[in-house]
Amino acid sequence: MNRLDMRTRRRALWPSVALIAAGISVPVYADPPSTQYGLAWEETFSGSSVDTSRWNFRTDVKALSAQLAANAVIDTGQLSLLMKQQAVSGKQYTGAGIVSKQQFGYGYFEVRARNTTNTGWHNSFWMMAGDGSDTFAAGRYLEIDQAEIDTADQTHIPSGLQIWNGQAGSGANIGGPRCATYAPGVNLTAAYHTYGADWREGAIDFYLDGVKYCTVAYSTTTYRQDPVNIWLTAIAYQNPVSVGGTPQYYDTVRFYKKDQYVMNGRYGYSESGAGWADSTLTGFGLIPQRYSCTAGAKAIFAPGFNQSGTYHVYIWKTVNANADTQGEVTVNDTVGTSTTTINFTTGTSGWVDLGTHSFNVGTTNPAIGVTNTVHNGCQRAGAAKFVRV
Repeated sequence: MNRLDMRTRRRALWPSVALIAAGISVPVYADPPSTQYGLAWEETFSGSSVDTSRWNFRTDVKALSAQLAANAVIDTGQLSLLMKQQAVSGKQYTGAGIVSKQQFGYGYFEVRARNTTNTGWHNSFWMMAGDGSDTFAAGRYLEIDQAEIDTADQTHIPSGLQIWNGQAGSGANIGGPRCATYAPGVNLTAAYHTYGADWREGAIDFYLDGVKYCTVAYSTTTYRQDPVNIWLTAIAYQNPVSVGGTPQYYDTVRFYKKDQYVMNGRYGYSESGAGWADSTLTGFGLIPQRYSCTAGAKAIFAPGFNQSGTYHVYIWKTVNANADTQGEVTVNDTVGTSTTTINFTTGTSGWVDLGTHSFNVGTTNPAIGVTNTVHNGCQRAGAAKFVRV
């Protein structure tokens, strides 16, 4: 563990040290699901105010409160969401929240939090596409509710998914699998706890203090696999509402990755050559594809590895009658390059195994990833994945 990691872990435990001194038992910071996960993004709230280069403020008006940027403050190295009795935009209370500007795909999301002692509030660590101005914006497909705690009950954690159709408006919800409400056997206002959600291909696991308590399916063939933003929020939700107790505290936020996925239109995907256009066909995760029928055109999947290591590499094959019969798929790894010729007109759509390869941290040679070159026919660019082994 490097010095930065050691400082971060010590800083993350400061509130716990104070609680231990007061005789309250608290857990240490939980680790990700396995040692194959590497830290890819972190927020320690170490400044004097919320870093607006990394976060948007939640500013909508919903339920019983209006959310104000002024209510999201930094207090001794943690995010403090203030809850007030304050008339704004027709509501009698004001809440707060922040939303990451960066979007995330598959990986392990984690935060340490201590719940407010105020009642009548709905405090959540959750992931969904958006910028905080509206929870019903267009473009959202997946909502991961790691913890949606109604503060009238501080001994249970409701978790699960909400699935949307990507359209704007509150009527776009199409349901979603939920966990049985989890009872951890503690009062969540008494200490800091670590809440985690591991989004992987086909499912999402939910954790508290490093213990998995629920798994729900999120099918890649039924639902869009679009990226999400991280939300840390507190809104007034149900009468009676109280204020004046402890704020809602969120400590260090982390995102870990084990496997690397690159899909067209996302980080790590690029094109060269002529003829690229949007396809009417979808590929992995129901993501609309790109295609070109121009020989020599290339689609490049370069994830920017957050940790060096060995990965099993795959490319998504979308079968179509006018597809490339001799698609050239090249893997660029630490050793060199290897090329596989794929006939995209035959067989079934799905992942094609390109073997095991080693890659270095970063995005430069020799750790680029996969290049898909059009040879003879129309080539559809969907996705590539790198599974840590």
